[in-house]
Amino acid sequence: MIATTGAHVVVFGVYFLVVARWLASTAADRIVYQPLLMFTVVPLVVLTVASHVVIAATRPKEAGAHDEHDERIALRGSRVGAYVLAVGAFTGIALAMAEFPPFYIAHALLLAWVVAEAGDGVRKIVLYRRGA
Repeated sequence: MIATTGAHVVVFGVYFLVVARWLASTAADRIVYQPLLMFTVVPLVVLTVASHVVIAATRPKEAGAHDEHDERIALRGSRVGAYVLAVGAFTGIALAMAEFPPFYIAHALLLAWVVAEAGDGVRKIVLYRRGA
């Protein structure tokens, strides 16, 4: 969980820094961000899946072991992510209704997803550390 949350924050932090640099020197409607986005998302998904496979292979007894405590923490942690994602989706809809360029809509939705995932992971880590 810590590795996945950290990977999302680092990878998308770098992505948003690169895109912000582009935006500082180029108009949003002229930025071709899709290849960089795909180059960012696809490897991150592959690495995430691979890390779960490695963990499951090296610790098979722990891989499928979940108790009520784990489920409660997962539910409580996911709640934070769901709220953030809902706000982000509403923001994306509002940007579309205001006829903003697709660049801003896509990045508002992406940022909402990244912040939701990070919030979800951080909340779960905090709950586990507190023993909640």
